[in-house]
This record gives sequence, structure tokens and C-alpha cells, in this order.
Amino acid sequence: MADIESVEREYAERWVQSEEQHRDQYIPEKYQLGILTDYLRSEDITFTTEARVFSYPIDILGIDGDVTIAIEMKARNIGRGIEQARRDADVVDHSYLAVWEHSVSTELQERFEELSIGLLSVDEDIEVISESEPVSQQLCRKENIVNKVLDDVRDDCPVQEQ
Repeated sequence: MADIESVEREYAERWVQSEEQHRDQYIPEKYQLGILTDYLRSEDITFTTEARVFSYPIDILGIDGDVTIAIEMKARNIGRGIEQARRDADVVDHSYLAVWEHSVSTELQERFEELSIGLLSVDEDIEVISESEPVSQQLCRKENIVNKVLDDVRDDCPVQEQ
């Protein structure tokens, strides 16, 4: 029995070491995209990806009824992601920054308490860490955002239907 316990202990130690090594490994934003789009579909949110509003790129632009949403994805350079999500907040009702779950720290959560943008944690599922607050006046008419999403979604039919 002692040998089995020794093997189990060794396995557990190696597992922890492996997890620690891979935790800091860079995983690009494109892997967040599939998880986020699955989440948006499950919430019945209509969206488009890589949209441009006033020549600014927005990773995900969506509509939920009459509410407009922007999501910026970041795997690194979270400060830049915050800038982008704050910029997006000027043209949509709700703007979010999506980061990998291991990047969500107490300090980051406290920083978002002071911001009007929301924070999404991405892992196997999506967790809303911080809700966004809409700005009082947007720089773009809401119907322009809605039309941009709907026009792109209508154009995005499968090859078999073209």
C-alpha cells in the first residue's frame, strides 16, 4: 500500500507543477472568441465580430433587444483593453472587457468598481465579474449600431445558402 500512496502523492505533486507552469502560458484572444460567442448565443444575443464604428475596431458588437453591447477581448495588456472598452462605452449601452479567468485579481476587480465598463471572466464558461453602467449620452445613434449588427448577421449566411 505504501507504494500506491507514494505514486499517488508523486502524481499529485507533478499535476500541481504542471498546472503552475501552464498558468502563465500565453493563450491568444482568439480562443476567448469561441467561448464568448457560445455564451452570447445561449443568452439569445445577436452579435457580429470585428465590427468597426467610427473606424475603431470592436471585437464583438451585439444587440439584446434594444440594448447595444460591446466586448473587447484581452489575453495580455489589460490596460489597453480597459482603454478600448472605455472608448466603446461612448457608442453602446454596455461595454465589457473579457479576460482569462486567471487574470482576474482582487486589484483588477477593485479597479473595475471605479469604472463604468464591465468585466467578464473567460474560462470554460463566462462569469460576469462586474456589470457595466451605460453612459448618459452616446456618440453614435443606437439604430446605427443595431443596423451594423443586423446587416452583418444577415450577410453571414452559410455557403450552402449563397
